[in-house]
Amino acid sequence: MKFKIAVFLSLSIFLCQIQGMAQNDSAQKWTLKQCLQYGLQNHPLLKIASSNVESRKASLRQTKAYWDPRLDMRASWNRRKIDSGGALDDMVDSTSESVGVSKVLLDSGQNRFEELSARSSVKAAESDRQNTLIEIAANIKKAFFSAQQAQALVQVRQETLDGYQKHLEKVEGYVEVGTRAPYDITRARVDVANAQVELISAKSRLKVALANLARAVGLESEIFVADFEISATPASVSDKEELKNKAFSRPELQSAEFYIDSADARVKGLKRSLKPVVAASADYSWNGTVTPLNRQWSAGVSLNWSLFDGALTRSRIDAAKSQLNSAGEGFRNLKLVVNAELENAITGLEDALERFKATDVAVQQASESMFLAEGRYDAGLGNPIEINDARVEYARARGNFVVAYFDSLIAAAELERVTGELPIEYRIQAVEKDEQLEEENKK
Repeated sequence: MKFKIAVFLSLSIFLCQIQGMAQNDSAQKWTLKQCLQYGLQNHPLLKIASSNVESRKASLRQTKAYWDPRLDMRASWNRRKIDSGGALDDMVDSTSESVGVSKVLLDSGQNRFEELSARSSVKAAESDRQNTLIEIAANIKKAFFSAQQAQALVQVRQETLDGYQKHLEKVEGYVEVGTRAPYDITRARVDVANAQVELISAKSRLKVALANLARAVGLESEIFVADFEISATPASVSDKEELKNKAFSRPELQSAEFYIDSADARVKGLKRSLKPVVAASADYSWNGTVTPLNRQWSAGVSLNWSLFDGALTRSRIDAAKSQLNSAGEGFRNLKLVVNAELENAITGLEDALERFKATDVAVQQASESMFLAEGRYDAGLGNPIEINDARVEYARARGNFVVAYFDSLIAAAELERVTGELPIEYRIQAVEKDEQLEEENKK
């Protein structure tokens, strides 16, 4: 019983001691909240999505301006020389000014469908922006946990190397007093060299993970992650039907539906372009070469009806129908993708949680085996191969434990993305910000 308690305490100490790789203490260490806050305010993809929304809104305003009256004002001045062949040539100045007003009275519904198409496009762009926000947040969260995972593995490899080096010092003492053969030193040095190689590889993977995090955040400079704490793992999946409902309400799917509506309205609008357009206009002008100028005004109603334009309109309608069919098939394909992503995300989370539980037990067993192997070796009953195997298994178990733990966090972040949810850390920030604004307004 005492031995199990000792193993449990050693494991707890190990979990508490896992921290980041050796790096400059003066460098800023980013937390997950800081990464989310920066990335969701400054990432270029989010700014592009916001620009697309503003562009679609401008197009909508253009369609609304279709019914507004037009006011045109024109003015001109002209000097003309009359060459009569005589001693004096006549110079004549003339001016012309006019003001005109026009307004569309009836267009057989063409603009109404253009406006519906533009309005659906705005909604689609807004859904795309929300989807971009979710994608960026999920990528930041997964990249952050991947960086912390790599950082933890560096610490595991460093502690493994320290263990082999201590064992080497112990073996050198045994060989010096003659209780062990010189071969044991050679074997211990090989173990130290192998541990150094693994540490170098782990540090390289950490650099790659940090570079990926900087890209996910949208940061051009170098980034470091804060020291982490292994706390509770994500909860297991309970209500799959609820997750499915959330997944099929993702902004991405909503955007696809809006694009279908926009394409459908576009087809209907083009069909109405074959209908007549009625407009009213009025014009007042004054012109001449001498004062008072000649003045005149006119007013009327015009009818414009394109009876035949070759295959131009028909070709436009066919192209719009093709876009409508493409949007519909794209929506159905997206539903298949979402369904597959949901199943994969659920499976990934369940697998990571099961591996985490299994590796927790494996670490305790490997720790016990290494403790026994070291005791046998110190008593002169064991051999270098036995203790090396025990150390390798212990290092592998600790590495698998760290990998499984962060894999569960990464899988949970992926499930949030698939179900169209922003990270809980970002939602907490939004709530705190709203509460702070409310307190400031009360003051």
